[in-house]
Amino acid sequence: MTTTTTLIEQDFEFQELQRRVQADFIEMPGMSLTYEQAVRLWACHPVVCRAVLESLVDSQFLVRNRRAAFTRP
Repeated sequence: MTTTTTLIEQDFEFQELQRRVQADFIEMPGMSLTYEQAVRLWACHPVVCRAVLESLVDSQFLVRNRRAAFTRP
């Protein structure tokens, strides 16, 4: 894990977005979003969005499919 990611994870914005992403994926089974779609949907900074999505993949909450979209396993 890089220093940049570690600093972002400590930020409240990161934590709040992570909770929101998890809630939306739980609320909408079958949802599949590309990185670009996720940035637009959650209206967040691209760097923060990427870090959130990657952290959720690392924790196995999300997976990346062949189309490079994020979805629940």
